[in-house]
Amino acid sequence: MKQAVADLVGGTKEEPQRADLVRKEAIAFFTDRAGPWADMRAEVCEAIDRDPDEVRGAIIEVLEGADLPHLGHMRGENIEKSRALWRAQTSQNALIEAYRAKHASKRPMSVPKPTPVIIRRMRPTPVPVVAVVRPKGLIKPTRRAAKPWLCPPRDPADDWLYGIAPAPN
Repeated sequence: MKQAVADLVGGTKEEPQRADLVRKEAIAFFTDRAGPWADMRAEVCEAIDRDPDEVRGAIIEVLEGADLPHLGHMRGENIEKSRALWRAQTSQNALIEAYRAKHASKRPMSVPKPTPVIIRRMRPTPVPVVAVVRPKGLIKPTRRAAKPWLCPPRDPADDWLYGIAPAPN
């Protein structure tokens, strides 16, 4: 919070365009009603036990010309630059709102679109599953080694066990 106040009213040693950007971000932090800056202000105010709406109101009063409160070691030498940015922003917002109001009356009333009909397909009834039971003696379970490279080599006499050669009689 202290850094945001310093960015708003204090001087910066950066180039003028960067300093104006920092001031605009500080103004947005303190004055936005909704959005990420307002959420951040609410979090910071909660941490320092302040009401974010009261902080917003106090900063707007200062930006509109009220006297600065005592800021300790900070000087409000560049508050006029912040006030000028605030005035430019509010006048631009007023122009935008006037434009929207003017053109809102010219727009035809929007007719609600009909709700699309949702066609649901019926699912087929499930067919009962019949379990196939095989006698135990006909199929032998095969075993696979987890690590075949560690198994001993296969004996060719046992090929019939693997289904490679016919069974001995």
